[in-house]
Amino acid sequence: MSMALGRYRWRHDQVLRELADIIEKERKKRGQKRDSKYIKFVKEGDPTKVKKPSEQKSILDSATLWEMQVDLVRRLVRPDVVNNNLRPDIVLWSHEGKEIIMVELTVPWEERCEVAYQRKKIKYQDLADDICSKGWSAWVFPVEIGCGGFPAQSTWRAMTVLGIKGKERKAGIQRLSTTAEKSSFWLWWGRALQS
Repeated sequence: MSMALGRYRWRHDQVLRELADIIEKERKKRGQKRDSKYIKFVKEGDPTKVKKPSEQKSILDSATLWEMQVDLVRRLVRPDVVNNNLRPDIVLWSHEGKEIIMVELTVPWEERCEVAYQRKKIKYQDLADDICSKGWSAWVFPVEIGCGGFPAQSTWRAMTVLGIKGKERKAGIQRLSTTAEKSSFWLWWGRALQS
C-alpha cells in the first residue's frame, strides 16, 4: 500500500512541477510589466479610440513583490503569517500588499474532481480565515487535473484569476493534462511489470 501511495505522490509531484512552472512564469512576467510604461501613438485625425489597459487583470496585479514557494520534496517555506501545519502545494505571498495565494493540487479520478475540490476548499478555509483575521487577504485555489488528463473547471478558473489567459492558458492546461496522462500511464505500466 505504501508503495502505491509513493507512486501517487510521484504523479502528483510531476503535475505540480508543471503547474508551478506555469505560475512562476506568470509571476515573473507580472513583475516585469510593472516596470515598463505603455504609450500608444495614434495618427492625427485617426477616429479610433485608444483603449487604456485595464487596471487589474490578475490577483498578481495588486502587488509588485510576490514570493513563491512550492511543496516539492517537503521544502515548503511559508510566510510568518501562516501558523498552521497545513501545507498547500503552492504559496504566493506579498508582504507589501499583505496578500497570500494558496494553490492546492489534486490528481484524482475524473469522476472525483468535484468531491476533491470541495474537500480541499473546506480543508483550507480555516487557514484562510485565520490569515484574514491578521489583516491579510487570502485566496485558496483547489486545482484538479484528472489522472486521465481531464482538467476540471477549477483549473481553468485558477489560471484565469492568476492572469493566465488565452493561448497561454490553453497551452498550460495542455501541459498539465499531458503530464497527468503520461504519469498515469507510467504507473500502470510499472504495475504491470511487478505482476
